[in-house]
Amino acid sequence: MLARVAENVYWMGRYLERIDDTARLINATTHMLIDSHKDTRFSWPVLINVLGEDNRRFISEGGSSERTVMHYLIAAEDSPASIRFSCTQVRANARCVREVIPRDIWEEVNSLNQFMQAECTQASSRRKRYNLMVEVVRRCQMVIGVMDGTMLRDDAYRLFNIGRHLERADMTTRIMDVLILQQLTPAMGHQGRREIQWNAVLNALGGVESYQRYYAREEGDSDVIDFLLTYKAFPRSIVYCLDKMQNEAKLLPRADSLLQTIEKLRKELDSEPLTQLSTHDLHSLIDDLQAGLIDIHTALISDSLHTPTR
Repeated sequence: MLARVAENVYWMGRYLERIDDTARLINATTHMLIDSHKDTRFSWPVLINVLGEDNRRFISEGGSSERTVMHYLIAAEDSPASIRFSCTQVRANARCVREVIPRDIWEEVNSLNQFMQAECTQASSRRKRYNLMVEVVRRCQMVIGVMDGTMLRDDAYRLFNIGRHLERADMTTRIMDVLILQQLTPAMGHQGRREIQWNAVLNALGGVESYQRYYAREEGDSDVIDFLLTYKAFPRSIVYCLDKMQNEAKLLPRADSLLQTIEKLRKELDSEPLTQLSTHDLHSLIDDLQAGLIDIHTALISDSLHTPTR
């Protein structure tokens, strides 16, 4: 497989997961605002931080309103954080690797992109925006379903999955860190403060029902932290994503450095006593996890994406 093909399928997986996660985050924010105390203050530009963009310039240019931030995250053509931009990138990467992906996948990717380009400017109200994001998530899952059911289990498929789960792990850490630990601050004295925060995270990650099923009898925020970071059976936990990447990397040629980097991060997470972490310690742990995910990306670039394989 050519290095060009490897890079395209990897980024195709990353951008597709980014679309899904961004849509979930937007709708989770809507849920959170509905359920929050009436005095809850929410800084809309924090969502730009969640997606890895610096919001300081955005705020300085007067872009702190809900409407402006939502446009930037959904419809802006020049915003690297927008769903519209990511849809364009998924299609561009898929077009470059049509020789290694089934036609059904190409058609679903085109359908997703055409839908988003046509509908992204129609989210004029919270209700319309919510329905649009639900449909975006559904169409992303259709692409994943078609790929799972039709694509050959070769290096291209493995790199696609590594990209998808690396992006997912990164988004999980970002949502936990920025939305919860730094910015979301309901009115002082409100008794439901911490519950609302964790519900917002679980909503964003599609984990409310799964958490309720496996932790119905548990109490305390540490259980949510453990669930999101280390619960192997939850497909959006950090450990699940690392295990998935590791299993796919084992079948790639020249992936020794990548496997070592994944294993290093996996051991670091296993060694942390999560139930005893303070908020400050948890923030530091998430910083370390994000740095480790960057190291995984760098190792993958060195091992598999820039080295032609046979």
